[in-house]
Amino acid sequence: MSLLAKPDETLLEHTENTLKVFKSIKKSYSNVPDLCGVDDFWEHLFYSLFLHDFGKGATGFQEMLQSGSQSAPWKYRHEILSAGFISTLNYDKIYKEAIGLAIITHHKDINKLRERYNTFPSLPGKELYQKKLSELEPNFDEVASYFEYIPDWSNKYLGYKLDNFNKPSSIGDLNDVYKESVLPYFFNWEDEEYTILHGQYGIFLKGFVNACDHLASGSKYEILKGIEDMKSIYNFPELRKVQEQSSKVKGSAFLTSPTGSGKTEASLLWTDNNQNSTKSKRVFYLLPYTASINAMYQRLQNDFGNRDLVGLLHGKASYFLYKELSGNTTGYDSIKNSIRNIKGLNKKIYRPYKVLTPFQILKAFFGSKGFEMQLSEMANGLFILDEIHAYDAHTTSLILEILKILKNKYNANIFVMSATLPSFIKNLFKEHLDISTDIKMEKEELAKFTRHEVDVINGNIMNNLDLILDDLENDKKVLIVCNTVLRAQEVFEELEYETSNSALLHSRFMLRDREKIEKSLNNLDLLVGTQAIEVSLDIDYDVLYSEPAPIDALIQRFGRVNRKRRKEIAPVNVFSEGSESDKYIYNPEIVEKTVQSLENIGILDEDLIQKLVDDIYGKGYVGKDKEEFEIVQRNFESFNKGIVPFINDKNSEMEFYSLFNSYEVVPTKYKLEYLEELKEKRYFEAMSYILSISVGQFKKLENEDNVEFDKETYFVNMVYDEKLGLRLDLEESSFL
Repeated sequence: MSLLAKPDETLLEHTENTLKVFKSIKKSYSNVPDLCGVDDFWEHLFYSLFLHDFGKGATGFQEMLQSGSQSAPWKYRHEILSAGFISTLNYDKIYKEAIGLAIITHHKDINKLRERYNTFPSLPGKELYQKKLSELEPNFDEVASYFEYIPDWSNKYLGYKLDNFNKPSSIGDLNDVYKESVLPYFFNWEDEEYTILHGQYGIFLKGFVNACDHLASGSKYEILKGIEDMKSIYNFPELRKVQEQSSKVKGSAFLTSPTGSGKTEASLLWTDNNQNSTKSKRVFYLLPYTASINAMYQRLQNDFGNRDLVGLLHGKASYFLYKELSGNTTGYDSIKNSIRNIKGLNKKIYRPYKVLTPFQILKAFFGSKGFEMQLSEMANGLFILDEIHAYDAHTTSLILEILKILKNKYNANIFVMSATLPSFIKNLFKEHLDISTDIKMEKEELAKFTRHEVDVINGNIMNNLDLILDDLENDKKVLIVCNTVLRAQEVFEELEYETSNSALLHSRFMLRDREKIEKSLNNLDLLVGTQAIEVSLDIDYDVLYSEPAPIDALIQRFGRVNRKRRKEIAPVNVFSEGSESDKYIYNPEIVEKTVQSLENIGILDEDLIQKLVDDIYGKGYVGKDKEEFEIVQRNFESFNKGIVPFINDKNSEMEFYSLFNSYEVVPTKYKLEYLEELKEKRYFEAMSYILSISVGQFKKLENEDNVEFDKETYFVNMVYDEKLGLRLDLEESSFL
């Protein structure tokens, strides 16, 4: 009977299946040997895959597969035994060590191996290793016979025959890779004495081993190519000039163009012109907010006509996919399996287009689990950054630092686009990323996009509700944008019954309620919201009322009015005063300058916007923003040096999660329903009760004894309303 790798797949079958994926990856990432400086890289990857599961030949492992893992768990790691077969290879010591490390860590990283499976200096660990190694003996001849496949398989999948190996004769020939390779590598990392194994060579080797193994296990034997000809997708009678220019640019570029001017199509036409001959460069479309990511994901799936080509990555992706699939009548368990499969492939090197937040890219630079595969996928990547202005100084600085690495070390190209980007930010990106191409709409065409008349209204929004009421009575579709959730809730409570078709949108809605609201956005007479509606949502209203904010944020808000230019000019109103809490969100100096600059504008000519933005922001970040930006600049490079392949450093990973200044909570009134969903293992339905609040808000509630921790979940004892969201100003009465 043939040795098994899985209950339904022999060891030889699985090994060859990983090599099928290997062939696809080699074709798609042909320049990796140049990027990592190792000419024989593909040979090393071939051997890593060929040998990666040979330890499964141990009798205990085979018995476990044949009887079912629950009844006879083996309680050891097959990859520790597999790695020993590097002794058969004729390479310099450092390359054999690299192959050994790629094999021994392809399921558990070095820290996990050190905790439970170290063979030195632990005497029990060494004895256990010897005991498990002896289990290979009864099947050793069969495993050794597999070496006869190397010449043919290397010729078929690598492109030429390999013969630089010696067939092993006994288990005595095998290396203890933990003792001989893992320990020295770990100590070098601790002492900051890095070798080529600690850099891109190790990253690509580990990343591609995992990619090939995972995809083969999921019966995917090649990675998908991108769209053959993007112009056939966006087959417009005539391209706008910025789209035409973008479609001809080679290398990285900036695009500054008004909201609604076709920037998305321009960016995708740019990717087409920067693809390789095999159409295998991966495209990463980065957006700041979940709602706009979900919308772009659906849009690209529809545009491309092939759902498999587009992946979705953000913290709430599971819930979004669940709601997308829940119309399916196949049942909860079937949907759950579909989501697991979709998400699994989204994380792997499989789909050619991914829509995601910058934080999903940043993860890889903080050493989170699987970061080697993430970074490997990004080699030669085409990165589209939409609305870069939306990030704070700290995040912008982090994005800039990772883009420097991706461009300089991973051969990536970058397309930065925005309707409003202060010149000082653009200049920072130009300088650090060496981007010289700057695509802008010409003055004549810009004039066609002039569509707003600005009026600065004295006072705050609460004292001017009568103006809004007049517009609603005149059947205008009204958009109101506030700076804080509390102010948005107050405004909505005053106005919601003035029309039969209104909604409030902000970050403190449970997922299920937020999803309902987002689906209704284009059919409302009144929408009240916060910054969440500034960026990339395809909504179009007749008139805007906004609290004061920085100029770039206001321009985005303006872009949600008369977006499709159905009328020549539409009114956008900005109040001169906000609320006391605004100073925690925006720099008061920038807001004050913005209001002053808009007071006598009247018709807002599109070609005036860039000058306004630059006059207000001056030469760059100031105060706390400047400090945050420079801290990242000073420290990131040395921090990133400590992120090495084969090791998941928990401290670095914790540092990544500290970037998220929020807690996930469930309103107490839904505690019983939430716990019932958990009990029934309906985890996606349970997710629908979750919302986020800031760390400061959470700590305040905790100090007031309004937080309860139960079943790994925080419950907050504050009023929740499906139209208003969580009310942090109102405590839930325990007598209701």
